[in-house]
Amino acid sequence: MIDPASTTPAPLGPAAGARPAGTGPGGTGAGGPGAAGTREQIDAAIAERRRRRERRERRVYRAIRIGSLVVVLAAWQWYGMHSISIIFDPITTVLAALGHLWTQGGLPGAIWYSLWTFVLGYLSGLIAGVVIGMCVGAYQKAEAAVGLYLQALYATPMVAVVPLLSIWFGFGVLTQELIIALFVLFPSVVTVSYGVRNLDADLLEVARSLRMSRMNLWRHVLIPGTVPYIAAGAAQGVAMGLVGMFIAEIFTQLSGLGNLLQTAAQTYHTDQALAVIVVIMTLGVLLRALITVVQRKVAPWAK
Repeated sequence: MIDPASTTPAPLGPAAGARPAGTGPGGTGAGGPGAAGTREQIDAAIAERRRRRERRERRVYRAIRIGSLVVVLAAWQWYGMHSISIIFDPITTVLAALGHLWTQGGLPGAIWYSLWTFVLGYLSGLIAGVVIGMCVGAYQKAEAAVGLYLQALYATPMVAVVPLLSIWFGFGVLTQELIIALFVLFPSVVTVSYGVRNLDADLLEVARSLRMSRMNLWRHVLIPGTVPYIAAGAAQGVAMGLVGMFIAEIFTQLSGLGNLLQTAAQTYHTDQALAVIVVIMTLGVLLRALITVVQRKVAPWAK
């Protein structure tokens, strides 16, 4: 007679009551402390991969910038060597003229004069532009009151206003700073007012539902949300302000870098004129980089 127990097939899985590995306390499956560790490892791996990709992209972009600069300088050198010196000069000649201006042509003093005049006019125009742009963008009554005049003045070439400003305020430093401020003002007003009007409607709705006061609304919603547009207006104002600086220094009183450029052009020293233009271009790049650094420090959330 066959024992029934001997005919029962042996269990293929784990014994009854046994806990599969990784599913209970101390395991690595879902619900155990090992699961959190696994998720943390995955997140860390993803973050590290993202950092490596960003570093690789930065190296690629840096290489592209350096390569493009080398190509431009090589083309400049080649064209200057095959051109008449009174029309265009190679980059080596321009750099030699730059050294001459620095040591004997008064370039450091001209840079200092133009730079501090630009800074005063630029900051005045930027602050006024941000304040006016915020008010015009936030309040329809303010836009109705001054919007038409802002558009009319923005459409008017500032070069046409410079002679009148010289008659009204003279030919001194104040007029130069005012001209620079006007060149910076209107791009800032347009950019900032556009940013205020295009704020996230959900943020404004949440602010209304929380019954924020007007001061808190400006502090926590309007100003932080408009920071990217303020930075864009500031960056655009650098280029416009440099143009205004040159116009002011040439059309009011010959001074600073404008004086060096005008003198070099009138005496047909093309190499010196190109050297002054290189200085202005370098100042523009450095000032825009400074604005980017300030934006990242003050408002790191703004991209």
